[in-house]
Amino acid sequence: MTKRLTKTAKLLNALGRGEQLTSEQIARRFGLVNVSSTIHRLRTESNVPIRSVDGDKVWKYRLGTKNRTAAHA
Repeated sequence: MTKRLTKTAKLLNALGRGEQLTSEQIARRFGLVNVSSTIHRLRTESNVPIRSVDGDKVWKYRLGTKNRTAAHA
Protein backbone atom coordinates (compact mmCIF):
# COMPACT_ATOMS: atom_id res chain seq x y z
CA MET A 1 0.00 0.00 0.00
CA THR A 2 1.43 3.34 -1.07
CA LYS A 3 1.13 6.28 1.30
CA ARG A 4 -0.46 9.28 -0.42
CA LEU A 5 0.76 12.79 0.23
CA THR A 6 -1.63 15.54 1.21
CA LYS A 7 -2.10 18.53 -1.08
CA THR A 8 -0.19 20.66 1.42
CA ALA A 9 2.69 18.17 1.51
CA LYS A 10 2.85 18.17 -2.28
CA LEU A 11 2.98 21.98 -2.26
CA LEU A 12 5.73 21.98 0.36
CA ASN A 13 7.72 19.46 -1.69
CA ALA A 14 7.43 21.64 -4.80
CA LEU A 15 8.52 24.74 -2.90
CA GLY A 16 11.37 22.75 -1.36
CA ARG A 17 12.60 21.88 -4.87
CA GLY A 18 12.96 25.61 -5.53
CA GLU A 19 9.81 26.14 -7.56
CA GLN A 20 8.19 29.59 -7.47
CA LEU A 21 4.43 29.41 -7.84
CA THR A 22 1.61 31.95 -8.02
CA SER A 23 -1.61 31.47 -6.07
CA GLU A 24 -3.39 30.54 -9.29
CA GLN A 25 -0.76 27.92 -10.14
CA ILE A 26 -0.96 26.46 -6.63
CA ALA A 27 -4.77 26.27 -6.74
CA ARG A 28 -4.81 24.62 -10.17
CA ARG A 29 -1.88 22.24 -9.69
CA PHE A 30 -2.63 21.03 -6.16
CA GLY A 31 -6.40 21.52 -6.02
CA LEU A 32 -6.21 23.89 -3.07
CA VAL A 33 -9.24 26.13 -2.69
CA ASN A 34 -7.90 28.63 -0.14
CA VAL A 35 -4.23 29.18 -0.98
CA SER A 36 -3.69 32.01 1.50
CA SER A 37 -4.93 29.82 4.36
CA THR A 38 -2.57 27.01 3.33
CA ILE A 39 0.38 29.41 3.13
CA HIS A 40 -0.52 30.80 6.56
CA ARG A 41 -0.66 27.29 8.01
CA LEU A 42 2.76 26.47 6.53
CA ARG A 43 4.17 29.63 8.09
CA THR A 44 2.80 28.74 11.52
CA GLU A 45 4.32 25.26 11.24
CA SER A 46 7.80 26.86 11.00
CA ASN A 47 8.10 26.53 7.24
CA VAL A 48 8.99 29.77 5.56
CA PRO A 49 7.04 30.39 2.38
CA ILE A 50 8.21 33.74 1.08
CA ARG A 51 6.25 35.75 -1.41
CA SER A 52 7.99 37.92 -3.90
CA VAL A 53 6.72 39.99 -6.76
CA ASP A 54 7.89 39.59 -10.32
CA GLY A 55 7.96 42.28 -12.99
CA ASP A 56 4.22 41.96 -13.65
CA LYS A 57 3.35 42.55 -9.98
CA VAL A 58 2.21 38.97 -9.54
CA TRP A 59 2.93 37.39 -6.15
CA LYS A 60 4.94 34.17 -6.30
CA TYR A 61 5.61 31.90 -3.37
CA ARG A 62 8.90 30.13 -2.73
CA LEU A 63 10.60 28.56 0.26
CA GLY A 64 13.26 30.63 1.97
CA THR A 65 14.76 31.61 5.25
CA LYS A 66 13.45 34.31 7.51
CA ASN A 67 15.44 37.48 7.34
CA ARG A 68 14.68 41.11 7.85
CA THR A 69 13.77 41.75 4.22
CA ALA A 70 11.51 38.71 3.92
CA ALA A 71 9.71 39.53 7.16
CA HIS A 72 8.53 42.81 5.64
CA ALA A 73 7.67 41.44 2.19
